[in-house]
Parts: sequence; structure tokens; C-alpha cells
Amino acid sequence: MSHVMVVPELLTAAATDLTAIGVTLQAAHREAASTLALAPAAADEVSVNIASLFSRQAEDYQQLASEAAAFHEQFVERLAAGAGAYASAEALNVSLLQPFAEALGTAGAAVAQAVPQSLDELGSLLFTSLLSSFILILLIFLGIPAVLFVGVPLLLFLAAFLYFNPNLVRGFAALANGRG
Repeated sequence: MSHVMVVPELLTAAATDLTAIGVTLQAAHREAASTLALAPAAADEVSVNIASLFSRQAEDYQQLASEAAAFHEQFVERLAAGAGAYASAEALNVSLLQPFAEALGTAGAAVAQAVPQSLDELGSLLFTSLLSSFILILLIFLGIPAVLFVGVPLLLFLAAFLYFNPNLVRGFAALANGRG
């Protein structure tokens, strides 16, 4: 998958730089236009043919230079238009996504309110989920008698143990938060 990163401001700056290059090239082409016709160095046939050859080369150069200038101008125009199109598309996307961003902010606030606020709440939630997972595993692998004879006494033992050791709940909470 290819990714395209476009910064409209950089495209506009590139178009401005290319315009300056185009102005410099036009000045060079105007200076070269004076060499379109050369006078023969002497009156002999060879000098006339060489001057004619250079004149044809100068005409070919002027034709190619004008085509290159036209291409350069089109390229600069299209680059500037592309920068404008990207900027307007970006602005449109931002305006379309604004309601979703506001909704996500509201949803984020709701999630923050739903998250346990104290370590004790988080620890008890963690303990409850671990214990229910343990009982479910006992039920699946060992059946109902194992839950009744192992799970219930274990649950009572752990409840009494945690009641008399509240720091253990805080330790579970710290582990769950990645601070343990």
C-alpha cells in the first residue's frame, strides 16, 4: 500500500520557486535570440554553409526553448492548482470530521467517568474478574462438584484474607495500572 503525504504550503512554495526559475530561463532565451542569424565569416561557400548550419541550430533551439517554456508554465500552473485542491480537500475533511471529534471527546469523558476512580474499586474489580475466571475454569475442567467443594471454600478464604489485608487489593490495583 502506498502512502502519499502532501503539504499544500510546500507545493505553493515549490510553485513560487519554479516561477522564479522560469523568469530566469526566459531571460536566458531572450539573450540567445540575438544569435538567430549569423553572418558568414568570409564570402566563400564553406563559411556560408557553416553560418547557415548555426542559424538552423539557433532556430531549433528557439523552438525547443519556447516549447520548454510553455511546458514549464503549464507545470507551474498545475502544481499551484494541485496545492489549492489539496488545501481545500484538507479543509473539507477537517470540517466533516469536526462533529466526530466532538462526539469522541464526549465519549471519552463518559469512559473516564465509568473507569474506577480509586485503587480500592479497581482492585476489587480485578479480584472479582480473576475469581470468576478461576471458578469458570474449575467448572469447565472439573465440573460442578469441584466448584462446590473447591471454589466456594476458596472464595470464602480469599474474601476473609482480603478483608483483613486491604493492602493486597491496592497491590492488585497497582499491578493492573502497570505501577506494581
